[in-house]
Amino acid sequence: MYALKWPLDSIVRKYCSGKLVSEPGSQFSYKNADYILLGKIIEAITKKPFEQVLQEKILAKIGLKNSGLLSNGKIVKGLANSYLYDSTSKSFINDDPYWIENFYASGAMFSTVEDLLKFDQAIFKNQLLSKTSTELMLKSYPELWYVAYGFWVSENTFAGKKIRCADRQGSISGSNTSWLHLIDENKTFIIFSNTDAVKLNDLRTQLVEASLRK
Repeated sequence: MYALKWPLDSIVRKYCSGKLVSEPGSQFSYKNADYILLGKIIEAITKKPFEQVLQEKILAKIGLKNSGLLSNGKIVKGLANSYLYDSTSKSFINDDPYWIENFYASGAMFSTVEDLLKFDQAIFKNQLLSKTSTELMLKSYPELWYVAYGFWVSENTFAGKKIRCADRQGSISGSNTSWLHLIDENKTFIIFSNTDAVKLNDLRTQLVEASLRK
């Protein structure tokens, strides 16, 4: 679907409509369609484009000057190219072409590590949401693979210690990100990679355990 540019309403009709696969709340299955629908709901409620709401409610509010919604026609100064690793030739190749607009609210953003850290602290210091809403967002459902609202929240073991973590990862071809927040310690680990060759979770574990041993 991403090789061609699709009108958003066509994506919703083709991929985000139809009969329910399961009873709501009974199963978990991650789909970009979920976030595309959320974006359309935000537009319906606010009567504004999703990009404008994103700018007003989050980016401008907490000073994220190097983040925004991306499109193929938009030139972003300093934006890194992304690459795939070809195991046959043992070399890097360019990403396959796709229309980033098709990802819409599910992933069509650019940012920096510094901006994502600001966003992280705005969430966990209740600058964007009330304390009650933040706690609700972090409520985990173990029976559904420990999913919460926007994160996976569970106890992970690092350096022999049980640590409560909010985990969020993202990947579109060669663009890969790992974001882990240690909730009780208020420590955050963010890794960006512009290739799929990096084992982000292994690197993240090394960084977390090194910090806990200090």
